Amino acid sequence: MRPGSASALPLSGGWSKRDRAFYATVAPFFVIFAVFSLFPVLFSLYLGFNRWDGFGRPEFVGLDNYLRALDDPVFRKAIWNTFVVWIASAAATVALAFALAVLVNEYVVVGRQYFRIVFLFPLLVAPAVSAVILRVMFSSNGGIVNTVIGAIAGEPFYFDWLGSEAWIKPLVVLLVVWRWTGWHFIIFLSGLQSISRDLHEAARIDGASRVQIFLHVTVPLMLPTLAFSITNATLGGLQIFDEPFVLTAGTGGTDNATTTLGMYLYATAFTNFDFGLGSAVSWYIFTAITLLTILYHRLLGRMSAGTA
Repeated sequence: MRPGSASALPLSGGWSKRDRAFYATVAPFFVIFAVFSLFPVLFSLYLGFNRWDGFGRPEFVGLDNYLRALDDPVFRKAIWNTFVVWIASAAATVALAFALAVLVNEYVVVGRQYFRIVFLFPLLVAPAVSAVILRVMFSSNGGIVNTVIGAIAGEPFYFDWLGSEAWIKPLVVLLVVWRWTGWHFIIFLSGLQSISRDLHEAARIDGASRVQIFLHVTVPLMLPTLAFSITNATLGGLQIFDEPFVLTAGTGGTDNATTTLGMYLYATAFTNFDFGLGSAVSWYIFTAITLLTILYHRLLGRMSAGTA
């Protein structure tokens, strides 16, 4: 060992200068993680078993917050609304993005970068801004959609799209699909371009049609990418907040038609100052996301084993 090398430095209290420099460098990350990530998670777990308004001392109530949530009809409707919006938006977004990615990958030779940029534009717009634009378009008084329909019909047309319990969910889904299709499109296009063309050529030589190549070559090789996309769509769908909140001005629509779990959590904790109940709801959301993620990965494992 050469004299003067870093490993030959004298130890001070068991730590060398190199050790102290290393821990001093990484310490800020762990401090920030503990304060802004780990502590809030543990504190919310603690609050889930307590009743607290944010001012006094927390009062231990056991499982009362979790039971109160289940007994609340608004919470049960929020579960249903979240489920409907998640299923509809995730299915439409993933299907549309995958179809667009396949078309661009198969038929566009020059200018693929152009499509990447164009489809990502909606993601650059803040959810609140896009929701405000949609409110203007579907406003009952002078909205663009009502104006266009009235011009086509030849007479004034009035319909309260945002106040309709039947139409407000499709508008939320439309907003989610418009915003996130481009992101999933980029993921799918990258996955498709990673598939070797030799596999497709070999299948064509064996007499396989385009549909057979797609079903038996492309789709099986895209399963990990599809699983990643669906998992991310699930994470976003179960936590959806911005789009329905801004679209309905925080009211949740007629008869809480678009009150999602995220909106219910926000109203409970930061409007009613019932942080115990809000924490319980957050852990319900966390449990649902965890279970669905595990289910996705198991299904992916079985499908991959079946196609191997």
